[in-house]
Amino acid sequence: MLKIGIIGAGNIAKTFIEAVVKGNINVTLEAIASRDILKAIEYKNLYLFKKAYGSYQELYNDTEVDLIYVATPHSFHYEQMLEIIDHNKHIICEKPFTINSSQAEEVFKRAKEKNLFVMEALWTRFLPTIIELREHIHGGIIGEIIKVEANFCFKTDLDRNHRLRNPKLGGGALLDLGIYTITFANLFLGKPESIESKVIKDEETGVDIDEEIVFKYKDNKSAILRSSIIKDLPSVGMIYGEKGYVVVNSFHQTQSAIIYDNNGRIIKSIEHHHKVNGFEFEILSAIDSIEKGRLEDYHIKHLETLNIIKQMDDIRKSWDLIYPQE
Repeated sequence: MLKIGIIGAGNIAKTFIEAVVKGNINVTLEAIASRDILKAIEYKNLYLFKKAYGSYQELYNDTEVDLIYVATPHSFHYEQMLEIIDHNKHIICEKPFTINSSQAEEVFKRAKEKNLFVMEALWTRFLPTIIELREHIHGGIIGEIIKVEANFCFKTDLDRNHRLRNPKLGGGALLDLGIYTITFANLFLGKPESIESKVIKDEETGVDIDEEIVFKYKDNKSAILRSSIIKDLPSVGMIYGEKGYVVVNSFHQTQSAIIYDNNGRIIKSIEHHHKVNGFEFEILSAIDSIEKGRLEDYHIKHLETLNIIKQMDDIRKSWDLIYPQE
């Protein structure tokens, strides 16, 4: 039975832990670490971890831990994962994996040298509805795909020091929300041939707060992707084909999708409810991969993580958006 450690004790860690506990996943919650020891102790007592640490280093040094879930802000992922690899532990790292592709390449290289499993926890790729939908799409249920659209936008009122507005923490809509829309386009149309975009930047901090990204493909195929932290739009994914279209509401966390023909008649409804909160699928897949000796997961191979991050690199470059740690 794998023994899991977690670094970071925020909301995303709570979601992960609850997926393990309520999903009765066959692992041991060995240790949790937070820079706030009281928070670590709170989580230890609430979820029955064996140990709580007030520093990440203590968890890295714990020889009982096999696998670490990285639930910290993404600006810290690179250094933390390298240190975890140095301590010979497998990794599930919350998205975005790193702030740029060169960091990701180095992590994957080091992990491979040590024969360690490492995976980006981009949960959308593991959702049964998305997996089944891809099978139907690639099977030709709506013919050749012509266009994809995806929105992930919500209005916020955040302090300038909040991680979404803070360049030191890799802030901005793209890495936090746009990664989902870009992933959605890649899942159904693949890697774009060219990218165009327009962006609104935070006047105080310089990070992106609203963007529309257009992916262009051969044969006039396209994807129109919107992400924002200053306006509300329905979080919907649309896939248009020659013979019909698909509506995927709340596409990044979806439990259902409806496939229509061009006359608006339903061809097929797909529905797979979360057993807990949706995180259970990525956790179970990672555990299966580790137990079978794989170094990467079938649902999100290292090359796929790199492709998405490289696309975000190119988009940020066109915006002249460079983070301090780059």
